[in-house]
Amino acid sequence: MSDFPSSDLLQNAIDPQPLTVKPSASVAEAIARMSQHRSSYIAIVEGETLIGIFTERDVVRLTSQAADLATLPVERVMSSQLVTISEAQSPDLVAVLSRMRAAKIRHLPIIDDGGTLRGIVTAQNLRQALTPTDLLQMRYVADVMVTDVVKAAPTDSLLSVAQQMATHRKSCIIICTPSAAGNQCPLGILTERDIVRFQVRGLDFNATLAAEAMSTPLWLLQPDATLWEAHQLMQRHNIRRLVVADDAGILAGIVTQSTLLAAIDPADLNVRIEWLQQVISEKTQALSHANAQMQREMAQRIEAEAQVRRLNADLEVRVRERTAQLEASNRELQNTLQRLQTAQDELIQAEKMVALGQLIGGVAHEINTPLAAIRSSASNLSGFLTQILQELPNFFQKFPFEGYADFCKLLERSNSSLSLLSTREKRQARRQLIEQLESENIVNADRVAETLVELGLYDDLASWLPLLKKAESETILDAVYRISNMKKSLEVISIATERAAKVVLALKQYIYPHPAEKVKTNIIDGIETVLTLYQSQFKQGVEIVRNYDPLLPEIFCYPDELQQVWMNLIQNALHAMKNQGIISIDVRHQDDSILVGLTDTGSGISQEILPLIFDMFYTTKKIGEGSGMGLYLVQKIIDKHSGEIRVESEPGRTEFTIVLPIET
Repeated sequence: MSDFPSSDLLQNAIDPQPLTVKPSASVAEAIARMSQHRSSYIAIVEGETLIGIFTERDVVRLTSQAADLATLPVERVMSSQLVTISEAQSPDLVAVLSRMRAAKIRHLPIIDDGGTLRGIVTAQNLRQALTPTDLLQMRYVADVMVTDVVKAAPTDSLLSVAQQMATHRKSCIIICTPSAAGNQCPLGILTERDIVRFQVRGLDFNATLAAEAMSTPLWLLQPDATLWEAHQLMQRHNIRRLVVADDAGILAGIVTQSTLLAAIDPADLNVRIEWLQQVISEKTQALSHANAQMQREMAQRIEAEAQVRRLNADLEVRVRERTAQLEASNRELQNTLQRLQTAQDELIQAEKMVALGQLIGGVAHEINTPLAAIRSSASNLSGFLTQILQELPNFFQKFPFEGYADFCKLLERSNSSLSLLSTREKRQARRQLIEQLESENIVNADRVAETLVELGLYDDLASWLPLLKKAESETILDAVYRISNMKKSLEVISIATERAAKVVLALKQYIYPHPAEKVKTNIIDGIETVLTLYQSQFKQGVEIVRNYDPLLPEIFCYPDELQQVWMNLIQNALHAMKNQGIISIDVRHQDDSILVGLTDTGSGISQEILPLIFDMFYTTKKIGEGSGMGLYLVQKIIDKHSGEIRVESEPGRTEFTIVLPIET
């Protein structure tokens, strides 16, 4: 279907692509297409010539007759006596509305001289095309509502309802509660479109009750509502009928889109259209004057553009000269930036060495402590071996053979027992054992109790009483005690060696320069390296709480520079807490970034100086304790990683949050 001349209002009311079907199609097929496209009609065309129309009212009529819709051709039941309007008449909204009102129809086909269907005007489209000004001039709902409403009871069958629609030629039936007084309250509504939909679904019209099929709840209007309110409610809920009820909920009438159209005076619309045409004429004349003015301005603009071209040629010469100057300045700037980058790298290295200098005493202590443990344990082992080698022949001669099983059992239990008692708890255990041993008349109860506590065999004395009462028990206990001490000394050496190696590895990772390019790294490794170097300071009263994401991905970064970030933040946290408090480190994966949060329980940062903490040379520490470069370098390093650093602080809590992109 092609476009044709029409007013804007009428153009909006025309369906330019009407729903069509061939005459040989069955009624069931036509109904199915109407339901699929939510259309109130379907046009029957032979080739491109309109020969009839089939509407929802026809569906209701056939339903009431219980016709076989699957085999019935649509051409036998269509409306062939058509009321149409010709495209050649250049119809306007007034003519269309008058024709539909006179013929009492809701669908008006528009055809050309050859009878080809060009479009269809529907009552629904006409209502939607009307502007708010048109409807605001209308009367109230009470003035135009239809009071002769056909009603049905909820217990009536769907077939009975369809028959009433066909008999009374109504587009809808209101389902109401029965009342002896005659006043009925509306419960729901059944429309022609519902009948179409139920036919498509193959519903049993005789067995289905109205209460089961009706649309509910209803959108109710009161009689004193304006028609504009009715129009808005129809538009908002995409409905074509509104039930009118009074304050008590009693049915008063119904308003349909046809009712709204009937309330419009075509003569009044014609006056409005003529006024609009006059306004358009005046606007057209004003536009003509404006166009003449624009032509004059265009001539001036052409002259100005010529002047601009002359100036542009001169400007290009100046730009070339300036470009050469800028290129030279840019080369100098690149050299300056390179020097600044080198200076920053040196500054980071210097800060690293300063921090290392502050840590060196603690690092030395962390290494000396395990070395002292190794030295002490080695001395114990040496003395024990020297003594036992001298006494070994005599020991085996005196060792009772019948006590060998007890010896092995004691040695196995002492090796598997792990004593975690404090010195005070050991004294209490020793006193209890002495009392129990003396009550069992064990000789040298205090010495035996001391040995059992050291072996970790203080909580199950009853198991060892048979052995302790033997004459050779003291020899067996002494042998087990010496061998157990030798094993403990070896364990101390192993633990101390591992601890010293960990400190040395952390120190090596901190000092050893990493590649100049970004590498893929797990940032938790760098954090743990820094924590290891600060271990001696943590022992003064600092608790470290780690919250690490177990599925943390690796990121591309400069590991040595990030280690400097963790070093500076932890150093500041220790200073703020005066080495007494809790440092919480949270590392988690969020979207395409890694978030590192470092929180301390220190004195906090005042809101006055919070904006200054990342400035170069700004520090709140005493002279000689800080250079004011720590957080400045932290900010620069995070910027270099295209990341972000945030800080929140209050008395007793300061949190730094670093956001690092995973792929950069």
